[in-house]
Amino acid sequence: MVGGGFAGLQAAIALQERRHDVVLLERRGILGGRATSFRDALSGEDVDNGTHLMLGAYRATLELLQHAGAMDLVLAQDNLRLDYVDEKGPTALVCPPLVAPLHLLAGLLWLRLPWRARWDALRLGLAVRFGRSPQGTLAEAFAQARQGPAARRLLWDPLTTAILNETPERASAALFWNVYREAFLSDHRASRLVFLRAGWARLHERLAAYFEGRGGTLRRRALAQTLEVEQGRVRAIRFAQGAGERAAIQQGQGAAEVRLEADAVVLAVPWSAVGGLLPQAWRDEVPFQGLSRLEPSPIVSVEMWLDRVVVEPAMVGLRNSELEWVFDKGRLFGRNGGPQHLAFIVSAARRSLSQPNAELVAAAETALGRCFPAMKQARVLRSHVLREPAATFACTPEAEKLRPGVVTPIAGLYLAGDWTDTGLPATIEGAVRSGLAAARALDQRAR
Repeated sequence: MVGGGFAGLQAAIALQERRHDVVLLERRGILGGRATSFRDALSGEDVDNGTHLMLGAYRATLELLQHAGAMDLVLAQDNLRLDYVDEKGPTALVCPPLVAPLHLLAGLLWLRLPWRARWDALRLGLAVRFGRSPQGTLAEAFAQARQGPAARRLLWDPLTTAILNETPERASAALFWNVYREAFLSDHRASRLVFLRAGWARLHERLAAYFEGRGGTLRRRALAQTLEVEQGRVRAIRFAQGAGERAAIQQGQGAAEVRLEADAVVLAVPWSAVGGLLPQAWRDEVPFQGLSRLEPSPIVSVEMWLDRVVVEPAMVGLRNSELEWVFDKGRLFGRNGGPQHLAFIVSAARRSLSQPNAELVAAAETALGRCFPAMKQARVLRSHVLREPAATFACTPEAEKLRPGVVTPIAGLYLAGDWTDTGLPATIEGAVRSGLAAARALDQRAR
């Protein structure tokens, strides 16, 4: 098993539960892959490499956390509530516990929208519920469903960009249709937001403890280098094992070259890393050759500490703002009052990726000053900008043709990751489902 993110940990745990001997290699000392965190040296609080949300529809993910005894790290809404704010003040989508999708229709009555936009939202819901999944871009699907400018600007564009990490003009409509059906049309509890009470690295450490406690082997700082393939079957993996102890690292102890024989290997690594692990002869074979054509989509986040509480809800959508969402991380982590630790998120952040830190921080301050009167008296204590150039793959219609399944033409080699063909965009749930699918495929072929 290569990769200590959600896909790799889920596959490792699932295989272990099926009585396989599992060794998990992770190239870094911390776990989580593209959903991890670190401890801020000054405040002592966890800082995520990009705030990631879960939904009640993440059934596989929540089941994994339940098995690992990690549900105490989860904070779930009773029912969906999405707060927004702009120059006119706050408003919210407040959904009562009605049968889906009636809960969503009732929630729209609370949200400040033009009546035309509400009718547009109803029309889109009917199109998703009764129509076929469109094959083009989301913008094209919105046009076919007659979504007006207000519905797009105030409702769909911010929501879909956050879900898909891609703009509607580029995003796959079919993926959004799939998410909409699972989150809004199946069960009213599926649409509720699920937050984490701590940084993502802490959650992954809990999953790792569950894995190791049941007999699994986790090797950190183990950089996978190449797979050995003979007669069309994977035989071993070679990796560089870095020093694990602090004293050895300080002494400059070099990495040891290790060859690990394996009956099967699951690669739960970024799509861009798969080709480099394969023998040259296999890199141009289907499906591996298509992975180089998957594009990345970035996320930029701004962490900011204020001397007082300015933002009241734990999560707020900033209407008509470059920084679309702001989270009160201190409150989510169980701390009330100042200093307030805020995290701003920009999805599909191609333009923001190259902006200077000072401009991004200034944009965050401007958004707060425009929407929250308390910001006039507040002082920014410090800030930090995080950039993830390849936070996800770009969920375009073209990418859907390139996403591979978990089974490969190399016997004993399986793929896992949110970039595989899960039917979902690049989400935590997609990663977990891919890990489950890889484990099931491996187990079935091993019997």
